[in-house]
Amino acid sequence: MTEQKNELYQEIEAWAQNAILHSPTWSINQLDYSEKSITVVEMIIGEMADKSFGLPEEQLNMISQEYGCYLLLTAHKLYGGQFYWNDELQQPMLICCEPDSTIALLTWDKVKGRLLGDKVDHIAYFLDEFGKAVFQPEKGTNLVYL
Repeated sequence: MTEQKNELYQEIEAWAQNAILHSPTWSINQLDYSEKSITVVEMIIGEMADKSFGLPEEQLNMISQEYGCYLLLTAHKLYGGQFYWNDELQQPMLICCEPDSTIALLTWDKVKGRLLGDKVDHIAYFLDEFGKAVFQPEKGTNLVYL
């Protein structure tokens, strides 16, 4: 089990690195897996959303996965937890607060929604809400952020 998680962690890390490599020059030094960098990702995705019309589905998915993994890794660095693969949604997730509570974070669909121009999918707010939930969870809490 541990080996598999390590492999998943490495994969998430590699995708997150790709997000940084493919980011606009102005943002690269700000993508440091800090809480502040989440707002930078929001700005990058917002800029991309204006240009994403007509992008092939494959490219939209790749961008969603790269930045989604960047956000997962940032949340992991901020809040801890473990990475798992969600078979049903075919994407990685971060689960925090086990064994007393289960608070899961899935980011790919949120990033993709934002890329497609949905302003409701505000990434910084979304991650902030997740952070509040894991800060002092009540025993038995089961939450999924996606």
